[in-house]
Amino acid sequence: MKAVIMAGGQGSRLRPLTCDLPKPMVPIVNYPVMEYIINLLKKHGVTEIAVTSYYMTKYIEDYFENGEKWGVNLKYFVEEEPLGTAGSVHNAVDFLDETFIVISGDAVTDFDLSEAVTFHQQKEADATLVLAREDIPLDYGVVMTDDGGEIIRFLEKPNWGRVFSDTINTGIYILEPSIFELYQKNKKYDFSKDLFPLMLRKGKRLFGAALEGYWNDIGSLDEYHQTQFDLLSGDIKLPLNSCGVMDGDIYVEDKVEIDDTAELTGPLYIGKGSVIGQGVKLNNCVIGRNCRIESHSSLKKSVLWDNIIISPNVELRGTILANNVQVKNKAAIFDKTAVGKRTVIGRESRVKPGVKIWPEKEIAEQTEVDSSIVWPTRWSKNIFSNKGIVGLSNIDITPEFTASIAVAYGSTLNKGDEVVVSSDSYSLSNALKRSLIGGLQAAGVDVIDIDDSTTSITRFAVVNLKASGGIHIRASYKESDKTVLEFLNEQGVNIPVNGQKGIEKKFFSRDYNRVSIQEIGDYAYAPEMQKNYLDSLLANINREGIKRNYFSVVMDYEYDSLGNILPLFLKRLNCQLLSTRNFSPEHNTPLSIDKRLTASARVARIMQDNDSDLGIITDHNGEELYVVNKEAKVLSKAQYQVLLSYILFEKGYKYLPLPVNAPQVIESMAEEYGAEVEYTEINPQVAMEKYYSNLRGEHGDIEYYPFADMIAGLALILEKMAIDNISIDQLLNRLPEFYLNNAEIACQWEYKGKVMRRLSAEADNDAEMVDGIKFQHPHGWALVVPDSERPVFHVYAEGQDLEAAESLTGFYLDKVKEILGE
Repeated sequence: MKAVIMAGGQGSRLRPLTCDLPKPMVPIVNYPVMEYIINLLKKHGVTEIAVTSYYMTKYIEDYFENGEKWGVNLKYFVEEEPLGTAGSVHNAVDFLDETFIVISGDAVTDFDLSEAVTFHQQKEADATLVLAREDIPLDYGVVMTDDGGEIIRFLEKPNWGRVFSDTINTGIYILEPSIFELYQKNKKYDFSKDLFPLMLRKGKRLFGAALEGYWNDIGSLDEYHQTQFDLLSGDIKLPLNSCGVMDGDIYVEDKVEIDDTAELTGPLYIGKGSVIGQGVKLNNCVIGRNCRIESHSSLKKSVLWDNIIISPNVELRGTILANNVQVKNKAAIFDKTAVGKRTVIGRESRVKPGVKIWPEKEIAEQTEVDSSIVWPTRWSKNIFSNKGIVGLSNIDITPEFTASIAVAYGSTLNKGDEVVVSSDSYSLSNALKRSLIGGLQAAGVDVIDIDDSTTSITRFAVVNLKASGGIHIRASYKESDKTVLEFLNEQGVNIPVNGQKGIEKKFFSRDYNRVSIQEIGDYAYAPEMQKNYLDSLLANINREGIKRNYFSVVMDYEYDSLGNILPLFLKRLNCQLLSTRNFSPEHNTPLSIDKRLTASARVARIMQDNDSDLGIITDHNGEELYVVNKEAKVLSKAQYQVLLSYILFEKGYKYLPLPVNAPQVIESMAEEYGAEVEYTEINPQVAMEKYYSNLRGEHGDIEYYPFADMIAGLALILEKMAIDNISIDQLLNRLPEFYLNNAEIACQWEYKGKVMRRLSAEADNDAEMVDGIKFQHPHGWALVVPDSERPVFHVYAEGQDLEAAESLTGFYLDKVKEILGE
């Protein structure tokens, strides 16, 4: 008999404990939950085990290795992308050549698996589901069987109106290898939603075995907390790993030091190397390894992971603390709380019931924490990134957070100021927008809602409506599980650092404007901004020249967000639009831009078949534009910068701000046109602000920035093709060749300053320090710049040929390595 442990769970409902730990590795009484599953399988004679994983697999593999320590043989099968429960198991098809058990690596059970196997064999079943009773089965798959145990009906996570049984699917299955004939490998497929209903339709022998015993999928923090004490009290019939027992229900591992004056009340478990100080009171707790609990602290019904320091006179009640937490003198943490790893709770602080604190926070002394702190680590001091506020959707960026940050933003404005708000078309973005509107109005700010939009249209609306600012909410097109909040100033540009700091100060201090009921902000709805944006854009280009060419454009775009404006834009220019993909496959998140770029071959094929003039790929926010030719070659971002710069110089622009890592050939082009290039920080908002402030009024009513507005960029390309009567390939052939290379190297935050200091000491007078350090060389340049949001350095280089660019990149990578090595 073989087995599969499904270990792909992220455990999102266990955050903050699982922010950087896969759910199978969460400890139950000091040992990973998956370890109990391995021991259970071993007890029932199963030693050949496949482990399927997806999320943070390294933690699992580093801990369990090949399984030899547990007397089993583990084989790992890692998914490149989530394949569903049945899809993940199909990865191990070559290993699973006999009847096998499927069991979750992130649930706790003491079921008699041998009984389930015997039942399966007696029934000659194709699949047997292990069932359990659950009083409130809404979060599980409900199963109904006949008197002989054969499954006649089941329903995945029903509402109360569809609950027809309290018998649930535990996710433990006994299966025959023949199931793999029913579905394809490397396809997303689920046991409960897909495979088992298919087996019922095909008349396969599908049975349910209701077993007596304990089962809990630890799907919430409350269940996780309770499972610890169910195991300690003996409700779970699994052995504890302790090395000694004191007074019957007090379990102690090796090298534990307990002061004679400490008061211990079981059930209690104390991990290896922990120290219990003078006068400490422990009642019904789990204490991890190498913890130090200092004098006269009192802990009840609490779970502590490893390497935790509890200072004197601390009070803990019903809390869970992850690894390396410090709780300082006289602090108190109360029931149903959870604190992420490496968090410091300051002296005399109080964490109120139900609060969750994400990892690596520092709570100042004498602070009363009455709401969860769920921001990413870097938000401990800075909420904003270059693009605004970015966080996990409905985890970091929630309606309650959005309302609070909106009040903070509104509190930096004057009562009665107008702010434009918008979002993309996704349901979460719209929900967040509604909470944001309420927060702004509560601060006395008037709101203009322009409906579903892109950031570029929102920028236009802020200026067009003479508003004091704007906020656009969207799903990230780079990391589809994240949400972005972009804050704009009165120019339509993302607010600068000083504006960000003002909002952060209000947010952290909660120094909000509290207006009277009579001063609550007004609300206006202005969905006509898309049309106004197009009117303004088309008024500034040679529209008639484009219309006479009847261009055919093949485009890979997302209908959900751009399905209204893109077809209208091209229709007004007499252009034919041929779409390759006009839907969002998940309907709740956009396709990442990297995945969308895989459509280049399809775009090229449609261009060839229809003799089209232009191929385009864009993100769901209409921000990045990728030109595709008939050979499926995609223009890089740097090539697109050069293309737009050439077109703008041809239109008579005499000034162009560009980020310092832009190709230097643009500067050479500028000299030919008597124009000037100003290098700015890599943060695109800096160049955008200079573009608007220096060019508005000089080239028409400039209210769009083509380098970050694909519709404006596309308009310029079509205009140039029309005026000069050339194809896109002929246009691209006019551009100078250049060779750009880039790479990055990891560097811990604390060493970045040292690296920059050493590099600046070696820089000569020709070096530029606009953003990072730009070194000039006889045949090119190299830029070394620390990332503002990640612990890495970026190295960019341009040379006379690709070899020279790569050589410069390698030279400065080695130089950074050398400094770090010292």
